[in-house]
Amino acid sequence: MTRRPLLTGAAILALAASLGACAWLGGDAKTTAQGWKATEQDAWYAASQGSRLMPLAWFKALEQPGGTAAFSDESFIKSFGYIGVPEGSKSGLPVGFVVDRQADDGFKVTGLRWYAGQPGGGNAEPWIGLNCSACHTAEVSYQGKAIRVDGGPGLGDYQSFIEALDQSLRQTRDQPDKWDRFASKVLTGKDTPANRDALKAALGKLIAWEDQVESVNHTPLRYGFARVDAFGHIYNKVALFNGAAHPVGNPADAPVSYPFLWDLEKQDRVQWDGVAKNSKLTIAGRPFNYGALGRNAGEVIGVFGEVIVKPPNGLSGTIDGFPSSLQADNLNRIEDMLMRLESPKWPDAFPQVDKDLAAKGAVLFDAHCAGCHMPKDKWQDGKGIEHMISLRSMAASGNLTDIWMACNAFTYTADTGNLEGQKTNFLTGETIGPNSLVVTQLATTVEGALVGKKLNIAGAAVETFLGIHEPPKVFAGGLNAHAHGAPVSARDQRRAYCLNTTNELLAYKARPLDGIWATAPYLHNGSVPTLYHLLLPGKDRPKAFWLGSREFDPKNVGYVWEQKPAGPAFQFQTVDAQGQPRDGDSNLGHEYGADKLTDAERWALVEYMKTL
Repeated sequence: MTRRPLLTGAAILALAASLGACAWLGGDAKTTAQGWKATEQDAWYAASQGSRLMPLAWFKALEQPGGTAAFSDESFIKSFGYIGVPEGSKSGLPVGFVVDRQADDGFKVTGLRWYAGQPGGGNAEPWIGLNCSACHTAEVSYQGKAIRVDGGPGLGDYQSFIEALDQSLRQTRDQPDKWDRFASKVLTGKDTPANRDALKAALGKLIAWEDQVESVNHTPLRYGFARVDAFGHIYNKVALFNGAAHPVGNPADAPVSYPFLWDLEKQDRVQWDGVAKNSKLTIAGRPFNYGALGRNAGEVIGVFGEVIVKPPNGLSGTIDGFPSSLQADNLNRIEDMLMRLESPKWPDAFPQVDKDLAAKGAVLFDAHCAGCHMPKDKWQDGKGIEHMISLRSMAASGNLTDIWMACNAFTYTADTGNLEGQKTNFLTGETIGPNSLVVTQLATTVEGALVGKKLNIAGAAVETFLGIHEPPKVFAGGLNAHAHGAPVSARDQRRAYCLNTTNELLAYKARPLDGIWATAPYLHNGSVPTLYHLLLPGKDRPKAFWLGSREFDPKNVGYVWEQKPAGPAFQFQTVDAQGQPRDGDSNLGHEYGADKLTDAERWALVEYMKTL
């Protein structure tokens, strides 16, 4: 079966046949420390990509589980590691919590109706969702000063957030007092018995969907702060959206650190395992990154977006594509903004870098690290700046780190439902059978959804042609051998397969390390607390450390980790009760000679990496 990037050139060329432009103008030209205008930063925090978690009115009325305080209370949202309401926010929502407003008449999951006369079309009720900044914005504190890093890895505990949200929804349905308060707020001005019945029915539909999602993603592994199994969640959403009669998911048990986003357009492969490529067309000398459009569309599908996967229906079905909630023009504009995002510099608020020690570290970096983590002076236009390292070569050299993000992405399969009979490239390619790799199903689903947004994408292509750089619009106010419950031996078989198979997806990415100081915790699965610890032999790295504090340790370079934070906290355990590495959590590997360094050399390297 074919494994391929998420979007083909042929698909986008077909989409761009019809052109029309749309623009949204901002005003403030103030620039930030990372190269963005203030309007671009504001849009990064508040623009919708098409994510639809729940109706906005419901979110405002929902109470916390086990209490009466608002679920939307800023302090409660921050307790899950998300960043609070940014200064000057018009929506009053935390960073990355955004309003989505669009016609929802054909949506099965998010086209809910809960009162008589509820409008559809362009006047449909607004929903709340997340955009990429919720997970890809970092904030560190040092001696009382908070420092925001756009495009850096966030601390969000997505798993616990969703569990709390689902618990609140169920309690709202089942507890009379909670239900009465919720209904009174949601139905202000239209609180009738009939509308209450409609609201409870709509709430039940959302809960039923959340139950399905929870079931297919189920894993006993805890993510904690600062990581998520995004691909696991995206894959399982495809398995649900494809309409299979008996959808069985794959455990979302390979959480990874949120990748940092600066220099993204200079890389050929973007995710930790390289499954998504940056594929570009050049329009009047300007790059149009259709690979990024596909990658970001996949992200939206995984994070509360909706796509209606239809069975093959001849030429008309191919032309129409799949209806979806994707805000395709915003996806392109966000990516356009990211092309101008600069890596963060070591802050003036931190202790100054020891220049002499850093100079010694530069020599060591060139000798030991630069071969994989390419320095800026080696970058070449048009050539990828990342280096892919296969699992097989890692194992052969004794540097193997946790395999499961790459292995799951390569091996997970599911029944195909309405995708059966579609072409793998939606417009061209092989015919999909009754069960296939989920990576293939994701690619086909994304391409079908983007065909359904062809006019929006054509407008984005025109913006590229004209050199328009606008911030995205902000809306106001079958059964698998390795599926959940399968025997352990099936997992061991997948492990052996991934370690003994050569494929470009069975690899992890080494990328340039500019701004690396702002991206703790380290390794692809976030299993090492500081840069200093990453330079230790694997056996000497912390077996357990605390996450939850934003207080920065400028000496070791990372968040403070030894003591349990006063507020919400998660203890990352890299080994089990028997002292064996935990799948998904192991921090072994990626030594590449670190065991042979002296401690003085390690400190010199740390000091140099502060300057990147």
